[in-house]
Amino acid sequence: MTRAGSRVNVPIFWTVVVLILTVGFGALAGVVELQSENGGLASIVRGGRLYDNWFEELAESDPVLRHPSYPATGKAIKTPAETWRCKECHGWDYRGRDGAFGKGAHFTGIIGIRGMAGAVPDQIIPILKDDTHRYGELMGEEEFRDLANFVSKGQVDMDRLIDRTTKIGKGDAGANKVFFETICANCHGREGQKFRHMPTLGRITSKNPWEALHKILNGHPGETMPALRAFGEDILVGILTYTQTLPQEDTLSSIVQGGRLYDNWYLATRKMKPRKPHPEYPATGKMAGDGITWRCKECHGWDYRGRDGAYAKGPHYTGIKGIRRAAGLDPERIIDILDDRQHGYDTILGDQELRDLANFVSKGQVDMDRYIDRKTNLVKGNADRNIAFYTTICATCHGLDGREISTMPPLGRTAVNNPWNALHVMLNGHPAEEMPALRALEMDVLVDILAYIQTLATK
Repeated sequence: MTRAGSRVNVPIFWTVVVLILTVGFGALAGVVELQSENGGLASIVRGGRLYDNWFEELAESDPVLRHPSYPATGKAIKTPAETWRCKECHGWDYRGRDGAFGKGAHFTGIIGIRGMAGAVPDQIIPILKDDTHRYGELMGEEEFRDLANFVSKGQVDMDRLIDRTTKIGKGDAGANKVFFETICANCHGREGQKFRHMPTLGRITSKNPWEALHKILNGHPGETMPALRAFGEDILVGILTYTQTLPQEDTLSSIVQGGRLYDNWYLATRKMKPRKPHPEYPATGKMAGDGITWRCKECHGWDYRGRDGAYAKGPHYTGIKGIRRAAGLDPERIIDILDDRQHGYDTILGDQELRDLANFVSKGQVDMDRYIDRKTNLVKGNADRNIAFYTTICATCHGLDGREISTMPPLGRTAVNNPWNALHVMLNGHPAEEMPALRALEMDVLVDILAYIQTLATK
């Protein structure tokens, strides 16, 4: 029926009806078959999420002990829960030791699951429950069926879709851009940078395209990200290839935020200051009874050299080395260090905060000895060359003489007594104030500004 006054194009209407009768029922039958109990598409994609992280998909507590079959030489031994994820042993490309996990941080020497592709699911389930895998008491029968269906029918030939050497997807990025912009960009943003709790999408898909394609196919465990497997491999690898063209570099804002976290993370995050000293802070340190010991700068110094820099003596001496060697290191590796037992920041900082801090350590350090004479504290700049930057930017809050803010010492005194602190704050801003970060300026300009500040009143 139609509303009064509306008109229907009769030939087109009956053409659509004929198409539904001749094509639609066949397609509908295909959907019903895919969704059948024994190997439906919904079961396969859920199995893919279980393969990714079953305890996250099931909203279960993380395992606290290492998987008995995970080798003691594996890198994931420090994070026991990771050893229970199928992907950790068998890889995102399902080839284990013969694939992308054949070397590097995830190498275990364990074979992949490609040999089980096409196997009868009822033959796979007992393997999941055997003494090697030990999942018998951890999942229900429905989960075993889903995981077995994925292993049997859900694996794709990653080598056909992704070049293992270059990590570049073999899809048509241009033809499939529209799928990203209409489906994926809704959450990830058109540039793939919308989520603050994760790296840019371009970086993720370029660094680990196998994981990215697995999630595109099956969704993310425990999240609302949709599984796009029904679109077909050609479209999905095209989406992957397009995302690899998106910006990969972390923004400068992440680096300066990391610099503020390095300065004082509990002020920057507006969290409570720790009451007890950091467990790794030496008992002989002058700050041993204070939560200030949780500040990165307190051990590693404003010049990032720790015991080998300006903190080689005086009230802040700890004997702890600096972070200069970590400059240029992969931020992912730095995050692992921040998460380890020695640092323990995984329990107090969120994912994006850890990434910001890691980005600062990797990309934000400057060679303070190049700009500041360590013996005299004098800045190696021209105090007369860039005064206009101070008088138009800094003086707005600090005053022309650097004494406007009554709750802090004169700016001249800070610059003379601790120029490393002053330069760090100029680069990254103050963790609890609206002070701008001036990192975008050339270093010579910043050093000239600091040299001028050293000429201001110190009392």
